[in-house]
Amino acid sequence: MTTKLFKVNWSPSAYADLQNIYYYIKKFFKEPEIANNLSKKILKSISDLSYFPEKYPKIKYKSKNIRKMLVNNYVIIYEINNNTNIVSVLHIFNNRQNYFYYL
Repeated sequence: MTTKLFKVNWSPSAYADLQNIYYYIKKFFKEPEIANNLSKKILKSISDLSYFPEKYPKIKYKSKNIRKMLVNNYVIIYEINNNTNIVSVLHIFNNRQNYFYYL
């Protein structure tokens, strides 16, 4: 059995979101180790989307294949394009925020 691999692309916004999360925890809370561990965990979780991106629930938004994944208390919003086998990471933010604001 062959597994269909998806390519994972990051939007500039998602990349900036991860950087902001990292620097906020590192500078505001003065916890560089926690910032580093959380960033690694988020990166690993996003990397794993290349194997099974349908694993996480869909968000009902304009009939698009947009999904959300939780990592600790952060939400990762991504879109799957089955025609091109591409997963596009759109945003990463704290779960207390309204994700429809980011779409």
